[in-house]
Amino acid sequence: MRRILATLLLACAFGAQAAPAVVQGLVHGTGPEAQRFPWVRTDDAKVADRINQFLFIDTFEAMAPARAAEGLRGVDAQNWKRMPNLGYAVLRNDGRVLSLRLEGEGCGAYCEEFSVGHAFDAATGRHLSPGDLFTAEGLADIARKVHANNAARLRKEIAALGSKARSKDEEREDKIELYTECLTSRQDPDYQKIETMGRMEIDAKGVLFTQGRCSNHAMRALDDLDVFSTRFTPAQLGPWLTAYGRALLLGEGAAPAPASPFDQVLHGTIDARLPVTLRLEPLRSDGSAAATYFYDRYRQAISVFGKYQDGALLLEESSDTRLRLTPDGAGLRGEWISGQKRLPLVLAP
Repeated sequence: MRRILATLLLACAFGAQAAPAVVQGLVHGTGPEAQRFPWVRTDDAKVADRINQFLFIDTFEAMAPARAAEGLRGVDAQNWKRMPNLGYAVLRNDGRVLSLRLEGEGCGAYCEEFSVGHAFDAATGRHLSPGDLFTAEGLADIARKVHANNAARLRKEIAALGSKARSKDEEREDKIELYTECLTSRQDPDYQKIETMGRMEIDAKGVLFTQGRCSNHAMRALDDLDVFSTRFTPAQLGPWLTAYGRALLLGEGAAPAPASPFDQVLHGTIDARLPVTLRLEPLRSDGSAAATYFYDRYRQAISVFGKYQDGALLLEESSDTRLRLTPDGAGLRGEWISGQKRLPLVLAP
């Protein structure tokens, strides 16, 4: 009996498998050109809100609505101008991991297709990053295999282009030049340090890591290779996974999530009386950091940028307003500072 009770307590503490989420499509516009965006419902409303807030803030820099019935009305017109096409796919939804892909067209100086993967711990709503799931040695091994795979693909294409014709072909030679320069740049240690293994996408078949194509927008018509993707099956991933990663991806055992606030949505207060929501972006390799926060009452996005150094996070809002924070487990604790005014700021998942 004691052993059974201990097992149940362990499952509660470290996150038992949840029921699969319900993913509903919110629609903007009508007809075949309508944009679709996921709205997640789970048995735990707090978990669902954590996921929905992340998706809305990351995509639109806007807070998620309180109810699905409010739809996408809170997303301003400028967002739809920047994203004339938007849809999604559910890649995995098994009670341990909810994984989604957002895809569509984004427009700035020019329009470009995009695809972004997001995965969440279905029991807690935590947004999953490679560092959550893989050991440091595992990440290094994956990065080496991804870069080796990309280089092999480029060498194969260069060789194939070189053997196609002996006569001078301007387009063929332009392609060879494009891929040769790409191969050289991707073998640069600085590039590999910044790109590491690329974007992560989780589905039922394993994990896919994707890096961008060789060409810029102007050269895209010349580029037949497009993006570079390397898939790893669950069996291949096993040796590289943390205990938490094994529990989520393979269903083996139970383990707590890493205690880190980066790449998460946090809620809290300024001066214990002003509710705020903050989306902290992943920490970059050079220590730079960025976040978007909202006063819950006004729901207007405020962008802050700065550095994480010596265990402290300093994010500047303006010349005289900044956030000085220290990680506190999975949350943050510190001050909101404006001029001579200093107010306590506390944030948690």
